[in-house]
Amino acid sequence: MKPGTVYTLERGPEVLGTLTVTDTGTFAVQATFDPAPAFDPYRVLFDEDARHAHLLARDDDPALLEQAEAVMEGILALNLVLRREGDVGFRTFLLSIEGHVASFRPLTPEEEPL
Repeated sequence: MKPGTVYTLERGPEVLGTLTVTDTGTFAVQATFDPAPAFDPYRVLFDEDARHAHLLARDDDPALLEQAEAVMEGILALNLVLRREGDVGFRTFLLSIEGHVASFRPLTPEEEPL
């Protein structure tokens, strides 16, 4: 994935924001995140996910891990789509958003038609 590639984050017909790729790492793609007003109801869920990620970096308590997994399941249940120009992108991916920084990890090796 090339830096500068732009994806829209969508839930059904709603555009929740745009992600612009800044770097591609071994495990995740780094991006800037520009939220749309439609993202506001979901911000709390992503803030909770980020909070758990920070806590787990210092503490591997199994109960904390369970809580983090529950938050991640909540995000996955949103059935979000990352779409780029040409109507291709990802339906299955892990996503983290913290302020205006995002990272995502596609769970499929290649983009797919959307």
